[in-house]
Amino acid sequence: MTSVVARAFTLLIAAGLMTVGSGSGSLTAESEGVWSETRFHTGCDPGPFHPPLPPEHLETHYPPLGTVPAAASLDVDLAAASRPMLGAGFNFENALWSCPEFRGVFRPQVLDPFQPSIARVDTGLLPAAPPDLPAASLGPAVYDSVLDSAPYAESWAFFRRLNRAGVKIILGVWGGPDQFTDDGTRRGVLLPEHYDDYVEYVATVVDYLVRQQHIQVWASTIANEPDGGDGNQIPPSGLAYIAHQLAPRLGDSGVKLYGPDTANGNAALQYLPSLLGDPVVANALAFVAFHQYYPSSEVGAVADYVHARQPDLPVVVTEYTSFNFGDLDDGQEANAQNGFALDIAATLLSHYREGADAALYWDAVDYLQPGHDAITKWGLLQGPAQDFAPRTRYYGLLQILPYLQPGAHVLNAASSGDDQVQSLAVRTAEGVPAIFLVNQDFGPVEMTVGLHGEQADAYSSMSVTRTNRQHTADHLGRVTFSDGVAQLTLPPRSITTLYPVGAGPQPSDEST
Repeated sequence: MTSVVARAFTLLIAAGLMTVGSGSGSLTAESEGVWSETRFHTGCDPGPFHPPLPPEHLETHYPPLGTVPAAASLDVDLAAASRPMLGAGFNFENALWSCPEFRGVFRPQVLDPFQPSIARVDTGLLPAAPPDLPAASLGPAVYDSVLDSAPYAESWAFFRRLNRAGVKIILGVWGGPDQFTDDGTRRGVLLPEHYDDYVEYVATVVDYLVRQQHIQVWASTIANEPDGGDGNQIPPSGLAYIAHQLAPRLGDSGVKLYGPDTANGNAALQYLPSLLGDPVVANALAFVAFHQYYPSSEVGAVADYVHARQPDLPVVVTEYTSFNFGDLDDGQEANAQNGFALDIAATLLSHYREGADAALYWDAVDYLQPGHDAITKWGLLQGPAQDFAPRTRYYGLLQILPYLQPGAHVLNAASSGDDQVQSLAVRTAEGVPAIFLVNQDFGPVEMTVGLHGEQADAYSSMSVTRTNRQHTADHLGRVTFSDGVAQLTLPPRSITTLYPVGAGPQPSDEST
């Protein structure tokens, strides 16, 4: 059956079914068979959502006065560097664009200061399928109609805004329709008899964005967290089958694949043999991807596995954040904001040290996640109800992410001393060093930084930028290098960035 016939047939079914539910948790169909999303509303007051839990109380004390500082050192080889990175970026909720106030915030608060190179954006806040329709009645015409409905109407303009800014778009698929799983929920096991239906669903959504909305998409995930996380559960063999079918379908639209997009690196290693072992899939991959929410050698294990088989295939951490400060998915706020910033900064530095070519923070701005019935609290910026106010973590990552541009290299560096100090040194795309130091200790640390290599003498001083309880990405003067060595004190619970004077990241020249 051709796609045109299939769409017409599905429209006939939809027209015959008329109304399938009310606005309290399903979708409605007009008499002509046009399906409208009514499970949630968007804009500056999205919902519905349940009230969040109170913040968790976590003690983040300072040590008594007179505590003897610990000692640590970092020796940086300015010559020895990794392969050029792909950059850094964020996860976004595209429906934020339905709030007009966010449009004025996006460039000055996100695009210009952070200069993200990659944006991971959901194809929809929920699967674009009426929950009360039987699986046999679903198809491209229904999916297209839901994506055309009012709650999504302004979402697609956000994708085009990213295109104009030159940010690479990768798609996250929230999950296939509930009707395709064993228990009738989005997090259930995708039934093998619906693998082809799932392929049709993903291919239709991608086709809708590319051909109907004229959006440039670099790659789409095969599935989000198929290992039992937030999406359909799919075993390795099933994901490989789906990827094999998706590759040519998405390739026709000029879109690559990425995956396995598992919840951690160890799970990714269970899926990669079947994905990389299939030439059709391997050739269609833009990069290998997985999530990693804490510092771990799992990132290095995945990178080593991939590069031993396909040396040029990038490895990207498509989600990182911290789970140590409450259930932010459920709308709970982290009360220890500086501690949260330290956690995610340390995780970020670890991912690049371990060989990630890019890492994407989850997520940029608070917004509605209907799958959790919550306004989630992961954002660097708070949501519309808080006028998109920045949290401490905004300033912590502002000291790091703008330096991680495409073409930057991680430098070889050896650290010693206090193991509560995490570090990363890079050579920026402009060819100068930038050094990041995260002191998670509750006491001060006397830090020695040594530069080695032919260009070490070129840097007699570096600017110091810091975020902690007293500072938010504040410039605090300079540190002087003598014979390539500098001494500085890292305050307790702080993020410090060192970079050559006048060599900081420059804002983009993108026109408004």
